[in-house]
Parts: sequence; C-alpha cells; structure tokens
Amino acid sequence: MSVLRQLAVIVIAAALAPAAAAQPVERIMSRDGILYISGGIGVGSQERLRMLESQFNLKLVLTLVEGNYLADVKVALKDARGKLLLEHVTDGPIFMARLPAGSYSVSATYSGSFQSRAIEVADKLRTEYFRWSGDAGIKAPLRADDRPVDAARTQTRAADAVPLVSGGIGADSVAELRAKEWQYNVKLVFSLIEGNYVADVNVVIKDAAGRVIAEHFAEGPIFMARLPAGRYTATATYHGNAETRQISVGDKLRTEHFRWPSDPQTDLPVSRWLEPESEGGRGALRAR
Repeated sequence: MSVLRQLAVIVIAAALAPAAAAQPVERIMSRDGILYISGGIGVGSQERLRMLESQFNLKLVLTLVEGNYLADVKVALKDARGKLLLEHVTDGPIFMARLPAGSYSVSATYSGSFQSRAIEVADKLRTEYFRWSGDAGIKAPLRADDRPVDAARTQTRAADAVPLVSGGIGADSVAELRAKEWQYNVKLVFSLIEGNYVADVNVVIKDAAGRVIAEHFAEGPIFMARLPAGRYTATATYHGNAETRQISVGDKLRTEHFRWPSDPQTDLPVSRWLEPESEGGRGALRAR
C-alpha cells in the first residue's frame, strides 16, 4: 500500500469515528509528490496527527515565546538551490511534511514576523520549534480548551496563572531547568522503562474538583509547574498511553517519574541526547 493510501485510510477512519464526528478532520495534501498536513487545535486533532507522525519526516511546532499556540502561520519550504517546493497557511500549530532526504530552507511567518532556518531531513521525524514574542495588542492566545499543549514558558488559564516549563534536551537545557527548580513545586520526568528519556508527552493536571488547571505538550523529558498547595491528578500521555496518579503538592519540589514500555519498532536503545538526570544509571532521550 502506498504512503498516500495509508494516510488516507487513517484519516478516513478518524472521520468515521463517533468521537470525531463533531470536529473537522485534518486534510492530507500533496504538491509535486510532497505530502503535508497541519492542525493540532484540540486534543482530538493532536491525537490524529500523532497517529500520522511515522509517515512524515519534518514536524514544525508554532508558538509564542510565552507558550500560546498559533494557527494561520505561513510556512514555506525551499530546496538547497532555493526552489520553492510548497507554501501553506497552517490550520493549527502543528505542520508536518514528507520530504526526500536532503538540505532545505524552512520559513514561517506570523503576523508579518518572518523566521527562516536551514535544516537537514532524513528518514526519521525531525521536529523544529518556531516561536514569536507575544504582542498583547494583536496576538491573542487560542482558547485554553482548544489549543494544543506543548512547550511553554508560562501559561494562563482563566483568572489563574500557572507557571510551567518543559525541556531537557541537551546539556544546556538540563542545566537551565535545574537552575530554575526552586521556582516550582512539581517536577515530572518522562522516560521508557528501559531508561531512555522521551519528549512529546501530553500533560494534564486537574485539581481536587476535577478542573483542568494546566495542559502542556512537553518538548523534552522534564516538566515543571508551580501549583497552589493541595491535591491534584496528573496525567501524562505518550504515544496514546496514559499514566495517571494522585499527587500532593506543598512548598518543596515534588518529583514524579512517568515511565512507559518501549516499542522496539520505534524506540532506539541509545541516543545522542544527554539524560536529564543521573539517578538510576545513564538514560537517553528517545531518538526520533
């Protein structure tokens, strides 16, 4: 079965699912043999795109520096000689494409602000984050219930401000987060049972009344938040597998480890990324 047909089958199945009936289904598009798709507004859209990740080798995540996720971002891809391969205005903060292995220039434009970088693409999925400084006058956030949850500096829900941060890919990021630990009282660390650390974990924290007070799509294996003292439910979802536990939070930093079984088809035993913590032996962030 061709890649295009495989993708079509998955999207058609999603369209027929009762839970998705009320939501628009992302469209897989093609230009000169390059497949691409965008979306990511809402948990359902995130999960559908996650199901398709193995079919693509480039993923762009589009946010404000403050953590708010963006749509209507103009993405342009050019080959090594500067030839324009495709342009697309995104339907959400996630854009993915399948490109031949090689060197490319990718640009993203939001509210007239332009960013560009050179990238190398191979068989495995490469993820690039584009962030813009927020302008309260023109850059309103997506509604908290609709926007996807991913790497953020500080997020605000309704009248409450819940500071949170994630990362931990590479020595610099690990050092930066460790230096900030005193500002937070919850720390979640994500890994495979075998020890490899993972990213792209969907985090949802609810208070004792069941109200969602923080949602975040972690860009690395470390997530930290500052919560009012009390009891909470923390749920972490990695590749569709959810782990939930009850936690009590006070003034001191509480660390929780979430671990998942590896998938031998996709999870590699070693990686070039530095492990975020030394306890329990050397670990590695899952190579993608």
